[in-house]
Amino acid sequence: MSDSSECDPSGPETSQAKLRIPTAATPLVPRDRLLSTLDERVASAPVVVVTGPAGCGKTTLLAEWARRRDDRVAWLTLDEHDNTPARLRAAVRDALALTGTVPLAEPGFSSAVVAAFDRAAASVCLVLDNVHEIRDPDALASIDLLTRQPPDRLRLVLLGRFPPPLHLARLHLEGRLREVLPHEFAFTRAETEALFAVHGLTLPPDDVDLLLRRTEGWIGGLRFAVMRLATTPARPDDLLMFAGLDQVVSRYLGEEVLARHTQRVRDLLVVTSVCDTMSADLAGALTRHSSPGVVLDALERTNSFVSRLDEEPEWYRCHPVLRAHLTAELRRSRPADEPALHQTAAHWYHRNNDPAVALRHALRAGDDQLVAEIVEHSVLPEVLREGSGRLHEVVDAVPGHVLAQPQVGIVAALVALDAGDVAAADRVLTGMGGQPRGLRQERVRVLHATALLRRGRFDARVGEAAQVMARTAAERAGTDAEVAALLNRGVAALLSGDHPAAEQDLLRASEIGRQERFDHAVLESQVHLAALTSASGDILTAARQAGEALEFAEEKGWQSLHVCALAYAVLGVQAYLRLDDERAADLAGRAVHALGDRRDPATGLAVSTLDAAVSFATAGDPRAVVGRVREQWRDVAGRRVTPPVITHIAPAVQRIALRSGDEQWASAMPEQVEAMFGPCGEQAVLRAVVHTHHARVSQARKVVEPLLSGELPALAAPTVVDGWLLEAVLVDRAGDQRRAHDAVTRALAAAEPVGALRPFFNAGKPVRDLLARGAGRFGRLEPFATTTMTSLPAASTASTDVLTSRERDLLLELPSMRTAEEIADSLFVSVNTVKTHLRGIYRKLGVNQRRDAVLAARRLGLI
Repeated sequence: MSDSSECDPSGPETSQAKLRIPTAATPLVPRDRLLSTLDERVASAPVVVVTGPAGCGKTTLLAEWARRRDDRVAWLTLDEHDNTPARLRAAVRDALALTGTVPLAEPGFSSAVVAAFDRAAASVCLVLDNVHEIRDPDALASIDLLTRQPPDRLRLVLLGRFPPPLHLARLHLEGRLREVLPHEFAFTRAETEALFAVHGLTLPPDDVDLLLRRTEGWIGGLRFAVMRLATTPARPDDLLMFAGLDQVVSRYLGEEVLARHTQRVRDLLVVTSVCDTMSADLAGALTRHSSPGVVLDALERTNSFVSRLDEEPEWYRCHPVLRAHLTAELRRSRPADEPALHQTAAHWYHRNNDPAVALRHALRAGDDQLVAEIVEHSVLPEVLREGSGRLHEVVDAVPGHVLAQPQVGIVAALVALDAGDVAAADRVLTGMGGQPRGLRQERVRVLHATALLRRGRFDARVGEAAQVMARTAAERAGTDAEVAALLNRGVAALLSGDHPAAEQDLLRASEIGRQERFDHAVLESQVHLAALTSASGDILTAARQAGEALEFAEEKGWQSLHVCALAYAVLGVQAYLRLDDERAADLAGRAVHALGDRRDPATGLAVSTLDAAVSFATAGDPRAVVGRVREQWRDVAGRRVTPPVITHIAPAVQRIALRSGDEQWASAMPEQVEAMFGPCGEQAVLRAVVHTHHARVSQARKVVEPLLSGELPALAAPTVVDGWLLEAVLVDRAGDQRRAHDAVTRALAAAEPVGALRPFFNAGKPVRDLLARGAGRFGRLEPFATTTMTSLPAASTASTDVLTSRERDLLLELPSMRTAEEIADSLFVSVNTVKTHLRGIYRKLGVNQRRDAVLAARRLGLI
């Protein structure tokens, strides 16, 4: 495009207002982080592109940056009139204060600018504000030439709502362009609080969070909120702008955002505002637009308050403030269309297997039949795939008359139970009378029995429901119903102590779940299989299974789900038994966090027991720790609970009860364990500990004897270790060292396969002395015996403090049984020196021979 003014060397006159750096009309909020970002990017590249939507504060920020700069900053505010090439070039010439003759036609204009700055004594930064206003190809060509061949002493900052259509990709590739992107302008929490402060407003933290969430840090929205909050007593949640009803905000969005688009584009935005997010296909279904993807892409590229989802780039979303305005416009201008649009969206999401969103739209459409269809056919598979997180709230909103349909109500109850909402589930199940009589469809009967089983977990009573489930043929009720039934029947069998049945059902549920990609069901099956393995006594395999389940959960982002609490507890038990207190404490904390406030006696008791065991030693109020776990034990008395944590560390919990002075609970624990698991070795050990505590030695040995003989089975391997260590200490006190050594050896044999060091630690100094005394006589268990003994704390004495460094070096050599001459060679000293140090060691340890010195040193923890 040519213009006659290009022949005039003076060109059109540029308004001085366009050449002035703008001043802020409102108090500024310090944005040092962005100012520093601008400094760094201008210094590192000749061209910087700054983009952001209307009202994001980009011009205000650049103006403040320009006033702070020590070097010269030339400013030019562009408008639609600058689409005349000669006018644009004259404005650039005037902004740069170029003297002499500068032709206003290309290529002479760009060459003259380059030549002028090649001779310049100081650098200049030229800011072109509102560069998005330039659309004329010839005008853009002049800017493009300056960006591609900028002189060394000229920096260009292009400021606009979206990048201008220049050849910027090459500059990117060559490293000669930097950007400040829209998301960088979002206000942080500190900046938001500073904004309120400069306007004399003080808001509670929750209100600040709400405003940040609703505005997503958009400074325009925050300033509109400040305007209203400064003049009205409204709370942030009640501001009309968030309902699309604030006239000032609506005018701003209409003038600055929507007016730039055609009526057809505006209609598309209004219609799709019924959805939180939209894809091209969904937008097409709602609007019948021929190319909605092109429109959405253009809106995103031009920063028109439409953005792509990071995790799903084919999906878009409107800024919440704009969407509120669009929804209000839909209700004002086309009120009869809204239910039909929601119905269309519901059908689209239902077809595309997203029942949570489909159900939300169906409810807004008021279509009861569609609501019932979605719940009946799509909700349970979604729970098995992803859990109830997205479904619980929306299913809870289903009207009562729809829930009265058994095929709908039972699924709703299962959703509520998965979410831990027992009250909501009970309302539905109670309305059905609690029995499957009258439920004619086989699928409904299976799901009803499954719901009863799932409900039974919340009070650890599953017997009657398990019998109902056993009589139900789940495989003919549909794959989703079959997996739900198998999973819940397997957990019920685990709680009831029927381990073979539990394993069969849980493995089958996991197998089908993997085939159908029911990932949430697979995770729950894996966790309970780990608990089952632990309940069978194999803590090592259980810990491996629990670890694999948690790895799977982390891949899905589910590591904080309630079901993971049991997996953390199983891993925590293993770490606790191995004396890895730091890891045990970390896992116990994760288990507590995942459990939350869920009403789940079985898992809750396991988690609280582990947490009490690992936190007692460092707790500020140990009695309070014991009191909390005692109350939970009392609550589940007489009920079936998952055994892995309880049985593995019940003796440890009993010890902390005794240490805190709660002898009454310590004495009651054997009966509580029997009530939970029936007669077992754990009960015998707990009872023997009580007898030992009261010096009833013969009664203690008599109680523990059936465990040691194998007559009374233990649920956990460490229980056997506890039993043999108790026997060892008691017979050693009676002076029978041979039997004491034999008992310690049997304890080591039971502990070694699972690496259980905790029972030896709990047994204290008497067992450490027995290990030291038996050193060298444990056969194949010798390495584990040494590891165990060195893991236990040793009492220090004054005599050990006076050993010289040479004596300590020699002491480490004594267990090898090498000769004095061989030791002398390895230490590079004479034989006489070795013998002198030996005499010193014997004297300080109070012994007369080498073997006794080794025993004493091991007893004291020196070797």
